[in-house]
Amino acid sequence: MRKTLILTMLAGFLAFGAPSVPALVTRVLDGATVEVRIESVPGPAPAGVQPGSLVTVRYIGVGLPLAPQDAEKLRSLNALLVEGRRVYLEFEDKKTWEDGKLWAYVFLDADGHLFVNAVLIASPLAGFVPLPGAERYNALLAYVDRVPLASPTLACPTTYAWNEAGRYVGTTACVEGPVAGVGTSRGGDVFLNLGKPYPDPGRFTLFIPARHVGKFEAAFGARFWTNLVGVRVRALGEIRLYQGVPEILLSEPENLVILR
Repeated sequence: MRKTLILTMLAGFLAFGAPSVPALVTRVLDGATVEVRIESVPGPAPAGVQPGSLVTVRYIGVGLPLAPQDAEKLRSLNALLVEGRRVYLEFEDKKTWEDGKLWAYVFLDADGHLFVNAVLIASPLAGFVPLPGAERYNALLAYVDRVPLASPTLACPTTYAWNEAGRYVGTTACVEGPVAGVGTSRGGDVFLNLGKPYPDPGRFTLFIPARHVGKFEAAFGARFWTNLVGVRVRALGEIRLYQGVPEILLSEPENLVILR
């Protein structure tokens, strides 16, 4: 699994900080820089950060890749995480402004659990680059940058091949098979069809509802499903029938393993 999956597990147990300034992301400039409109300043903030002000924010610790294609992928991941969303900013006392940009730690929640800087560094696209005078989260950011890739494993009570899983509707198990086709709905749902492509009724479907797709893209990359045709995958969940076709509904990325 990717390092982002390890980070997801850590985030479930740790609160990384207490971000104090809510802001709306108005533009994503690159993989580590956004433009935000400050909504309020209820806690400590650098001089010049006022409600309604438009500020360019640079993520502390996130190094941009040199290759143009990787830089664009990182920008896409950053946009997937924060574009148009409310974020919460936390600042270092010793390092605030540089080159017209405000350096900050960025979170997706006011409690400080969903740490955008760490998610980007944990991806294969970015690296940790220390910023002098900003050391608050150096140990964490260095750790997620160096976590080794884990073996692709799932705690499977039983594993069925894609073409036999339909006989076990109502049970929770792993289903494994090659991706024969992928698709999306108008609403943004993602479908991975194992063994046979849509609309063959003999297929087995892995269904990712639109509301959960963002988590899977953060773990496996933007539009990861487009690269899966011909690749073997394994998924854990309850086997059910939808219009006569067996499927598993996936809501968490740790329940999907790409075997390759």
